[in-house]
Order: sequence, then structure tokens, then C-alpha cells
Amino acid sequence: MDTGNYRVDLDGMQTLIDKAAGLEKRIDDRLRDIQKRIKDLHVDWTGQAAAAHTEAAAEWVAGAAKMNTALGDLRKALDRARVAYQAAGRTNHGMWPQ
Repeated sequence: MDTGNYRVDLDGMQTLIDKAAGLEKRIDDRLRDIQKRIKDLHVDWTGQAAAAHTEAAAEWVAGAAKMNTALGDLRKALDRARVAYQAAGRTNHGMWPQ
């Protein structure tokens, strides 16, 4: 296995972490907006169709929230990896005379 060309782009990792955090926030904001709109829709809407819509919307929102949680977990894992690579780089750099 050739490991001579192994590099880590810490700035690129940070950019991805920042973008993921921004996306998480936008998704969370959008989910709150959707839930408010659904609640407003059901002020006057009743009956079987309204109940089915409420159930389907709750399922959809729960699925989207679960995906957003997974995105957050991925962002956190990427941040842990970035911190570990950064620490390893500092350690390796410190092992060589200046």
C-alpha cells in the first residue's frame, strides 16, 4: 500500500463542517415553518382527510428531523476527525527538528 501521498485538507474539512451546520439550521427552521403551516391549516380543516393529513405530515416531519439528526451526527464525526488530524499533524511536526 502506497501511503506516501496521503494528505488531509483541514480547511476543506472545516468548510464542509460549516456548510453542514448551516444546512442543519436551515432544515430545522424549515421544519418549524412547515409544522406551523400544518397547524394553521388544521384550524378550520376537520374530518377524515384532515386526520389522514395530520398523520402523514407528522410522519414526514419525523423522517426529515431524523435525517437532520443524522446530518448533525455526521458533522460532529467530521469535526472529531478534523481535530484528530490537526493534533496528529502538530505532533508529527513537533517530532522533527526545526
